Amino acid sequence: MVVIAFALCAIASITLHAQTTILPLIGTIGSCTYCERVQDAVGSAEVSLDILLSDAELDEKSLWDAIIAASDRGVSVRVLLDESDWAQSITDKNRPTIDYLKAHGIAARFDDPAVTTHAKLVVIDRRIVVLGSTNWNDHSFYDQEQADVSIDDITVGQVFASYFDRLWKGTLFPGAVRLATDDILADERLIVPLPETVGTENYPAVLLKLFAQARKSIHVVMYRVSYYQQYQDSTTNDILGALIAASARGLEVRLYMDDCAFYKSEAQANLQAARYLSDHGVEVRMDDPKITTHAKLVIIDQRTVILGSTNWNYYSLAKNNETDIAFIDLPDVAAPYEAFFERLWKGGRSPG
Repeated sequence: MVVIAFALCAIASITLHAQTTILPLIGTIGSCTYCERVQDAVGSAEVSLDILLSDAELDEKSLWDAIIAASDRGVSVRVLLDESDWAQSITDKNRPTIDYLKAHGIAARFDDPAVTTHAKLVVIDRRIVVLGSTNWNDHSFYDQEQADVSIDDITVGQVFASYFDRLWKGTLFPGAVRLATDDILADERLIVPLPETVGTENYPAVLLKLFAQARKSIHVVMYRVSYYQQYQDSTTNDILGALIAASARGLEVRLYMDDCAFYKSEAQANLQAARYLSDHGVEVRMDDPKITTHAKLVIIDQRTVILGSTNWNYYSLAKNNETDIAFIDLPDVAAPYEAFFERLWKGGRSPG
């Protein structure tokens, strides 16, 4: 098994360590498996703890207590949160957390306000990585359907730790972490870290390559999906087109989407995309409007999983700082996510 990794701007293939541990984290309403895993991982930190978040509120006190305890025992803690030059509410939500951490002697600050950090990333001792769709607030922890993962591997850890380093230092220029995807094959056991910044589009490049190689099925759980009628050559439309093409060649293609009932413009965009896909042969279901399905999850042939923070819209795919990961030809990893998808699908409804 190999992992595709980057060191600064270079791309290399590196042998994966035999002791690698992958722990799927499925977030269901009323419980927070993610919280438990992060708290355990933070509690085990010995040297460093780096946290990169788009939304970090002070709701879950036990998590912040664990972070402060880690700092108090000598762990180097850095927390980088999103500051927005287009949505003051984002900055306002994150500012009390930064002030709170600074008051406890922790290095915490905002990112570049010109670039949206939509990632949800924790790196412990540059070895353990927890990432996915979960923001740090009670609503996200306990009232939403989420898909996250914990990976204990030195190489994967170094990839995301280096990514964090460059964000922290302000040296992550556009296109800096672009991944070479030519050697990625659907039948080769791979773990592919997918760090993103402006001008990289690693996630869609890998996704489209894997869609083209899919043989039986593509199952998707996605919080936000857009179809851009006025931008036919957009990356988002390429993804939707790849789903339609996979359905046309006989694959089972099913997409489960959030209704986005709490946000009018997002709800309209999701419904438009759902109808477009449904009209072109893709099976689509939406969740109950009272529920938020915040996961960003793709399962291919019940063997390959791509998950993380990236939604299927322009800014998420092309302009944000995002963190995703692909587990290729690893059916044991895919199985719990496939079960999660099927549970959601059974409760879904037609987009109308």
